[in-house]
Amino acid sequence: MKPWWPVLRWLALPLLWATFSASAQAQACAVAATPLAFGAYVSPGGARVDSQASVTVTCTPAYLLLACNVSYTLSLSHGTVGTPGNRQMAAGAGRLGYGLFNDAARTSPWGDGGAGGPGVGGTISTSLLHLVCLPGQRNHTIHARIPAGQIVPAGSYGDQVLLTITY
Repeated sequence: MKPWWPVLRWLALPLLWATFSASAQAQACAVAATPLAFGAYVSPGGARVDSQASVTVTCTPAYLLLACNVSYTLSLSHGTVGTPGNRQMAAGAGRLGYGLFNDAARTSPWGDGGAGGPGVGGTISTSLLHLVCLPGQRNHTIHARIPAGQIVPAGSYGDQVLLTITY
């Protein structure tokens, strides 16, 4: 009579392979924003002008230990005209100062993590029965303000700000 344990050894081998197999899903994110338009500013000495733009972050989180999460940071550059902490729009030689903020009171600057202010963080968590990671969205609002009392020449002022997502 042959011993029975060699048969168990061959039956257990596929179970070990199944136990040690691994899979991974890379997380992926995209960001979209609506244009920011202030409208008219009266100079000299005009009143402040407020505006806002919407940012939508869409991510498919990575599956890790029964959780579908992705954390990200949104950063806004200082623009092509101004400097960190001193954003400006240009029309020829004219400069019109403005600010971008992450709160409706317009007291917390939204920057790139440097002198222009911190970036804005977020997390997206989605799953289907903790088995599959689904795409998810999170919305943010960029609150903007042109401060009152600026004296600038007439013109159509503009700037380009780069929105970057790091995840």
